[in-house]
Amino acid sequence: MNNINLHRNLIALLQLDGIGRKKIKAIFKHLQQPENLTLFEIIEAGKEFDLIPGTMGMDALKKAGAMADFIIEINAKNHIKMLSCFDKSYPDALVFEDSPIILYYQGNPKLLKNDHRVAVIGSRKPSSDGIKFAENTGEFLAEQGFVVISGLATGCDAGGHRGCLKEGGKTLAFLPCGLLNIYPSENAGLAMKILDNGGCLLSEYSHQESIVPYKFIERDRLQAASCNFLIVSDFSPKSGTIHTLNFAMKYHKKIFTTPIIFEQSMKGFAELRKRNIPYEILEEKTLHNLIKNYKNNKSFVFL
Repeated sequence: MNNINLHRNLIALLQLDGIGRKKIKAIFKHLQQPENLTLFEIIEAGKEFDLIPGTMGMDALKKAGAMADFIIEINAKNHIKMLSCFDKSYPDALVFEDSPIILYYQGNPKLLKNDHRVAVIGSRKPSSDGIKFAENTGEFLAEQGFVVISGLATGCDAGGHRGCLKEGGKTLAFLPCGLLNIYPSENAGLAMKILDNGGCLLSEYSHQESIVPYKFIERDRLQAASCNFLIVSDFSPKSGTIHTLNFAMKYHKKIFTTPIIFEQSMKGFAELRKRNIPYEILEEKTLHNLIKNYKNNKSFVFL
């Protein structure tokens, strides 16, 4: 497969007004060997099937193509690689209705093919118990051979990553920004440690894109979609954590926490009940037994 040409065209398509993930997937359903087509040919096919306005002109295509070339050039200089949902190597863990068109990554994306992946999430401003729980959970998961997934945010996300690294495990972070603009900047060092220890950083967004609020929510869907289940630490009713847990319900992923966390985040869990988002409260020892059994049996069996 001509991945370079395909990736260039996908990046260019995403630069065009009115063309996003859903429209690109709809267009590609009608194409045979899209990796061998030019951007112009893809646009013409989109027009033919009334998926792209007939007014889309050559100037817009040239500008989009030039931006795609620039992004690819900068990526190459900074060892940022690309993976598209049309690539054979695209991980099954991210095959879902609203999956990313392009993922930019550094490190080892094959971690998404590991059979054991758990998201550790929670507040950016956790209590001392909350941050300790996130770190201890990341450490225990790494000890059991799980890949820890989170979003590199301050607080519980960073705690989950740090705990995993402390045990020598592999951790993966989805970012709401380009990989040259680590957000938050204070976790740039943590991002480097993730890579140095065989982990992975991934984003849907190029270095040219600005950070805007909706991208944090889109990042949250990737955390929920890519894991086997989620473990949540502290969070409030207005926390971004709610978005991730909402996606977890949408993608039929189980959510676990402990009594201590439940007591400290009762308002957050009340919001989950209001939204009919299911969760389970387990004593930490029981949660650890569940994790061990999931590793061995790929099912939620309690000892």
